[in-house]
Amino acid sequence: MTENKNKTFNPLNVSSKFAICGLPIRVDTYKTCSFGCKYCFSNYRKIMEFDKNLQIGNVKSVERRLDKIFVHNKVDKTNFLDFLISQRYDWHCGGMSDPFQPAEEKFHITKQLIDITKPYNIHILFSTKSSTLYGCEVESDLHTFQMSVTNVTNDKSIEPNVPDILERYKLYRNLKDNGFKVGIRIQPFIPGISSTDIIDMFHDADHFTIEGLKIVPQNKEHKEYLLKLTGLDKSNFTQMGLLNLKPNIRLNLYQPLIEKLQHYHISYSIADNDLHYLGTSKCCCGDTLTNKTTDFNNTAMIYKYGIDYTKENINSELIKSNVCDCKCCQLFTSNRQEGCKTVQEFYDKRFDRKSSPFSPKFLYKEV
Repeated sequence: MTENKNKTFNPLNVSSKFAICGLPIRVDTYKTCSFGCKYCFSNYRKIMEFDKNLQIGNVKSVERRLDKIFVHNKVDKTNFLDFLISQRYDWHCGGMSDPFQPAEEKFHITKQLIDITKPYNIHILFSTKSSTLYGCEVESDLHTFQMSVTNVTNDKSIEPNVPDILERYKLYRNLKDNGFKVGIRIQPFIPGISSTDIIDMFHDADHFTIEGLKIVPQNKEHKEYLLKLTGLDKSNFTQMGLLNLKPNIRLNLYQPLIEKLQHYHISYSIADNDLHYLGTSKCCCGDTLTNKTTDFNNTAMIYKYGIDYTKENINSELIKSNVCDCKCCQLFTSNRQEGCKTVQEFYDKRFDRKSSPFSPKFLYKEV
């Protein structure tokens, strides 16, 4: 095993987006990414700043946690992460940094994660732009894939280090031919660059997810680059933390893709928080790509109860899932905690706000 002198970090966490995501268990094997995508907002947000040097996940900490939960049966039911793991919800790997970026060839952190989780039958959805898995021994009954594709023209001006699309297609084809479930995530959908050609190329994908372009308003360089790239004006965007294209514009842009997906009979989701009611799955990553997802996120609520789901509906799902008393305050910065300590308190405090992404009031409804 390669000796490493890089900084390490805790790779396994509950996402602060648990109210809007069916896969709240997040694991990242690396921090920083060498693919260098120009649209990547996480590289620009101050909250996401970290040392420019590559950091690698401390997978030994994952091993210790799994041993504690599954071997020694020590589960603190108020510990949100421990409880979710004990209930065998799927893990999502690659939400912030690609697990199969070139660093994997040297450090094998993703391989170690796979080897450590296999004995416990942990289901993992991997998100990647890679054309290779670097020899990782994946299994179709435990591992699924979500390949991120923004275009099929190998536009190096926006994705300078992303592998050739034909090489990525070879990985996709190999996985599919060997019984793996593989979805395509058009994230971000870039106006004028992302097109239905992506769907034609991956027309037998198990699921498609579409998520719109986001711009960091505080970063002038990032903002100006993306506005020039798309030919759009700032007036075309609305601020939802980050700048998002106005929902009516996004709906018009997505419509040809939705029609194409329906033509191929492919399940799909729209991952924009205000458009979660569009799609055919209770999880924005796709039911076909997942084994077990939560029922207390807003997409699942819409799927089960409709677009006008109530606080009583949420409470019912929280009680069924036994997460009411799980502590979640540590997931938020001090100015966002608002005195909420538990999952139940979080929902109680924020459900009726129009600014809460998990509230029905947040959803965009065409007049």
